[in-house]
Amino acid sequence: MPSSGKKTRSVPLYLSMLEKARKSPITIRRYRDALAGYARYLNVPLDELHRHATAENFIEYLDTPEFKTLAPNTRRAILSAISRYMKLNGTEFDELELAVVRVRAPETRQDKPLSLDTLQKMMDLADTQMKAVIAFLVSTGARAGETSQILLSDARGDVITIRNEIAKNGRGGRVFLNAEAREYLDLWLKERDRWIAEADQKVKNIGRARPKDDGRLFACSYSNISQRFSDLYRSADGETSTTLNGQRGMNTPHSCRAYFRTHAATTMGIDLVEGIMRHTGYLNAAYVRMTDEEKERLFHEGEHVLYITRADHRIQVGKLTELEREIETLKAKQAEQNRVKTIANQTYLNNANDPEFVKAVAKAMIELKKK
Repeated sequence: MPSSGKKTRSVPLYLSMLEKARKSPITIRRYRDALAGYARYLNVPLDELHRHATAENFIEYLDTPEFKTLAPNTRRAILSAISRYMKLNGTEFDELELAVVRVRAPETRQDKPLSLDTLQKMMDLADTQMKAVIAFLVSTGARAGETSQILLSDARGDVITIRNEIAKNGRGGRVFLNAEAREYLDLWLKERDRWIAEADQKVKNIGRARPKDDGRLFACSYSNISQRFSDLYRSADGETSTTLNGQRGMNTPHSCRAYFRTHAATTMGIDLVEGIMRHTGYLNAAYVRMTDEEKERLFHEGEHVLYITRADHRIQVGKLTELEREIETLKAKQAEQNRVKTIANQTYLNNANDPEFVKAVAKAMIELKKK
């Protein structure tokens, strides 16, 4: 039970304080949803939850079928949100209870590397919108949840702004479109208004409401992107793994972020890639300094590794890069040979009046010709 020595905050007050602490709207919404689910289980109003939450009934809630069948990441998020709220409200857990509510480390991902072949098959099957979405995810390394909330006003040419309020942990930034992703996005934007009208007509009678004056770049939700990505993957590959919720595709929208990290690092360098991905555990923000112009230039210089349907161009750029490296190697060898020749000539001139030196050089030349 909450102790008398600590402040007891209602859920509305707690969420208000999170907002004042500049937590992201996404984080606050997740906390509210987690606490609301717990309140529903206890059959109490959300604003009365602080009066009824105890260590005992919280642990009982964790043992319900509704909670246990949630995805592992969802369970961890709910567990973290509720236990944190209860601890701040003074709920005391004994040693065994603490072991139950402690948030464990994430489970090993049950996916596999997303291959270029699978991406190409998915692009062949996708409509204009999903072609743009997939190319966007691969080119930017952005999270699918962020992508679903990007606005038309966030796009400026090849540069996309990830606003702090939609970014994980409030860490927004700038990401970039390669030439291929820009082409697919331009094609999508030409069809966007028609697509919205047709989509709204399909759901007109089932009570789904689109945000008024929908300004989202892709005009669809995260769940829509996730479901349609899964459908395309199922048709292109279809390999699954077993989870608590049944069979799950071995590739998800997040696989595009992993694809970006793996391939972009080969041509752009790890510092730039980690900076674009905004990983909180990486220290380049503290030690690496690059201007926005430098980041964009370096991205475009190495962007070809992220092409999906431009396979020929991808190969040509790769061969060109390899040829350039060979030319640089030959130039280095030639420069070394010239340096040695210059030293040899200078040495000969410095010792031209020494009969023994001249004799030794002549003998060496004869031996060299024999070989």
